[in-house]
Amino acid sequence: MSGDISLACPVLAKMLLHAARYPQSAVSGVVLAQAKGTSDDTNNTVYLVDAIPLFHLHLSLTPMLEIALTQIEQRFRSQGLVIAGYYQANEYIRDNVPDFVALKIAEKIAENNNDACLIMIDNKRLCLNLQTAPIIVSQLSSEGKWKSRDKSSVHIETGSLEVTSQLLQRKVQHDVNDFDNHLDDLTCDWTNPQINKLLTTIAAANQD
Repeated sequence: MSGDISLACPVLAKMLLHAARYPQSAVSGVVLAQAKGTSDDTNNTVYLVDAIPLFHLHLSLTPMLEIALTQIEQRFRSQGLVIAGYYQANEYIRDNVPDFVALKIAEKIAENNNDACLIMIDNKRLCLNLQTAPIIVSQLSSEGKWKSRDKSSVHIETGSLEVTSQLLQRKVQHDVNDFDNHLDDLTCDWTNPQINKLLTTIAAANQD
């Protein structure tokens, strides 16, 4: 396992907005990190900087997953970003355990990234006024098992809980697009630039 894990505001916000948009379904996506050599690696921290919502209809390993991962890699390679993990929210509110699909996709990502993370959203802690991040972050241990990281080693960017709470209260989750939406309507951008812009605006307002 790597050192600490740092989640930027867009990562937390997009994962939780995706889960909130489809409370009746399981949802999945990937998280992006700065590629090795593009940041200060001396402290061995994994910096997760963005999240890409994938599916809410069929999460299983399918050709569409391969297409989505390929498009994401090509889209963000020039920005020095790589796929660094997988997130999933299960269908049932009290179920936060990774299933076969989550484990297999996370293992596939780990084949290309030794620091890969598996993030499960804890649905029962997802609310409109977040006090803690409702996520469980795991990484592969030296024994090849996915092991939950201690909360003290997972850092959420300052202000992320407040910003995400504001987005949920404003029902911004209905504006989130995942890859399933894109397949239905190609004008739906799975990079969610409108959410990125809103995050920047809210963050700036909170600093004033």
